[in-house]
Amino acid sequence: MMVECDGVSEHRAPDGGWGWMVAGGSFLIMSLLSMLASCYSILFSDFLNERGASSTTIAWIFNTHMFLWNVFGLFTGPLTKEFGFRRICFLCAFIASFFLLILAFASNIWYLLVFFSLCGLFAGLACKPCYLQVAQYFDNRRGQANGFLMAGSCTGHFVGPPLTRYLLEQYSFPGATLIMGAILLNSCVGAALFQPVEWHMKKSCPVERPILSDSADEDTKQCRMVDEASREVDVTANETLEPKREACEVERRLLVGNLSRRVSQASNLTLAISYLDLTGPAPNADDGFPKSKDSNESGIPDERGVLKTLGRLLRSTISDLAILKTPRGFIIASGGVCALNSYLNFLITAPFAIQHAGYSLEDAAWCMSYAAVANLVARFTASSLSDCHWFDMRIAYMSGVTVMAFSILLFSFMSDLVWMKVTLVIWGFGVGVNVSLYILIMPRFMGLEKMPSIFGAQSFATAFANLILGPLVGMIRDVSNSYAVAMWVMTAEVMVCVVLWFFMPAAVAYEERKEALKEAI
Repeated sequence: MMVECDGVSEHRAPDGGWGWMVAGGSFLIMSLLSMLASCYSILFSDFLNERGASSTTIAWIFNTHMFLWNVFGLFTGPLTKEFGFRRICFLCAFIASFFLLILAFASNIWYLLVFFSLCGLFAGLACKPCYLQVAQYFDNRRGQANGFLMAGSCTGHFVGPPLTRYLLEQYSFPGATLIMGAILLNSCVGAALFQPVEWHMKKSCPVERPILSDSADEDTKQCRMVDEASREVDVTANETLEPKREACEVERRLLVGNLSRRVSQASNLTLAISYLDLTGPAPNADDGFPKSKDSNESGIPDERGVLKTLGRLLRSTISDLAILKTPRGFIIASGGVCALNSYLNFLITAPFAIQHAGYSLEDAAWCMSYAAVANLVARFTASSLSDCHWFDMRIAYMSGVTVMAFSILLFSFMSDLVWMKVTLVIWGFGVGVNVSLYILIMPRFMGLEKMPSIFGAQSFATAFANLILGPLVGMIRDVSNSYAVAMWVMTAEVMVCVVLWFFMPAAVAYEERKEALKEAI
């Protein structure tokens, strides 16, 4: 029996195909641009020490970099919606690499503060769309794709410190910075692989209806009843029913004609899609992306169009912040802020603490690389397991954060290099579980359609936390003259995240009751 879709067929994520190319491009972007954070303490260590920079100054430079990295994450959703993923990622990756090249000629701390911060701004705008783009391409395999994406930043953390140390030994600070900037330029290749997910959506037929079956519709039933009645009556009655039979035959032909046209249209659409060159420009679109809503015929927005575009971006950005009013949004954003801020501050503090304990810069670089390997293993493992139906994402996420907290606490009491390495490996594993599941928790608890909003709001909140809490940790270290005290503060910060997530079931139940009351009214 032939069937056809009832109405417009649905489209679903490709869950593979070109999505793996997008995941590969995201991996390349994340692995290269994430080296900025992990290499900060290695690349600029001698530069800062020679100029007598305090821990507070070092923290201010790094956290200003991370502030700009995250604060403009709030505009990730609106910008990519307006201009497309490829344009935003390609342009911002290029500018971030350019600013790192400029740092080769840095002569003072203020020079470093300005250009390293601008480097963070554009690197953040290049990296953050990767999470949204990969999430759009995958559904059932989202955990695997996310693991592949997350492995990028771990690879950067693993390769970056030893590579930076080697370049410093061979080419000194200016040469090492120039080479690192050139390496970062390769992230533009990853951005070039981004294509609109609409090009690769798979069609599915949610509702099927039979064509010309015995129960097709009421008209066909009536025609069959007329045919049966006509056989039971005599010749004279048959002449009376002849007009009805002819009318039914006309209706039957019209029905067949309409159905044939619909099938023909669907076939033509499928044929057109099959001839679509997915590696070239999309039909009726410039370089695969639609023109701005307020552009002229050449695709260049006029003055009024620019103002309208900025207005849409501002309204969309403000509406994204409203998601923090919901209990689930508040827990996800606040918990993420605490865990991420502690992770980043420990990342830059640990190399200085290792050197303060009497070990070399090379020892510090290798310690951070060991932590990055554990981070990589944890991200792959947690992301892959997240696709299993029995996997409790919330419990696993809280476990990873708890491991982070206790490993930071243990590290503060360590003086032996071997035990420092062991503790950093444990810390890296906890970070990997935390970071990989955090991206998956957003669509799990908020829904995929709200992911850009919660992602942008969380980035905005993290930015101000970096600007406030990061320098505060450095100030505590200067006042107490102890890295251990600063690490205790980081431990307390991580534990706040654990406590907040204990209340997530209550937040979900509260919002469900609230929605039920709205529907009842």
